[in-house]
Amino acid sequence: MIILLTAVICLCGYKLWEMSERYVHEEQINKKIASYRPPDIQQTKKTSEEESDETISEEPEEPDKNLPGLQPNKFVTDLRNEVNSDIVGWIRIPGTRIDYPFVQARDNNYYLRRDVFGGYALAGTIFMDYRCPKDFTGFNTIIYGHNMNNGSMFGDLCLFDDEGFFEDNRFGTIFLEDKTYKLEFFACMIVKEDDVVIYNPYATPENSDEFLEYVKRFARNYREPETENTENIATLSTCSYDGSVRIVLLANITNSYIS
Repeated sequence: MIILLTAVICLCGYKLWEMSERYVHEEQINKKIASYRPPDIQQTKKTSEEESDETISEEPEEPDKNLPGLQPNKFVTDLRNEVNSDIVGWIRIPGTRIDYPFVQARDNNYYLRRDVFGGYALAGTIFMDYRCPKDFTGFNTIIYGHNMNNGSMFGDLCLFDDEGFFEDNRFGTIFLEDKTYKLEFFACMIVKEDDVVIYNPYATPENSDEFLEYVKRFARNYREPETENTENIATLSTCSYDGSVRIVLLANITNSYIS
C-alpha cells in the first residue's frame, strides 16, 4: 500500500511538473515570436443607424492603402525566413487567446508535438491540413490546433459552443505573405474525428450546398453568413479535452482585407 501511494504521489508530482514546464515553454515561444506579431485590424460592423446617416457618394471611396490589411505582410515573410520556412501565415481571433503563426508540413503528424521552431513541445503548433492549398483558394481549408487546458493554442475554440459568445464574436483574421483575409464565423459544431464531410479537403464549390446543409443541420450554433461568398471556407478544429470528439468553428473567407 505504501509503495502504491508513493507511486501515485510521484506520478502526480511528475504531471504537475510536466504541466508547469509545458506552460513555461509556451510562454518562452510566445516571447520569441512577439516581435513578429501582426498589427491590429478594426473589424467592427456599422449599425443600420450609422449606415443610414452616411451620405451616399456618387463615386466609391478609394480604399486607404495605408491600412495594414492592404499591404504585403512583411512580418510573415520575416517569420518564414528567420524562424521556419514551414510557416504559412498568422491567425488571430479577437476575444480569445488565439493569436499565433500557423504552419503546414508534408503530413498532419509532424507538428502535433513540435513548436513553431521545430523543437519538442506537448502543445505542438497550429497547422494547416497538408492537402490544402496554402493560399486558401480551396473550398475547405482545414486548420488544426491542440485544446490546451489553459486555453492556449486552439483551446478557446470551445468558447464558441456557448451561444452568447458565438453571437458576440463574429470575426477573425488570417494574415498571409501577400494577403490578409477576414474570417466570418457562421457555425460551431461537435463532430467525430472521422467526419467525412467536415474533414474533406477535396470538397469543391460545387459541393457547397450539400456541405452547408449538413452544417446547418448539425451545428450547435449557426447563423447565415452575411457575405455571399460560399466558395472558400475555413474549418478550425480542436479536440474536446478528453479527446472523444472534435470541436470545429467554420468561417467564410471574405475579401474585405485582400491586398
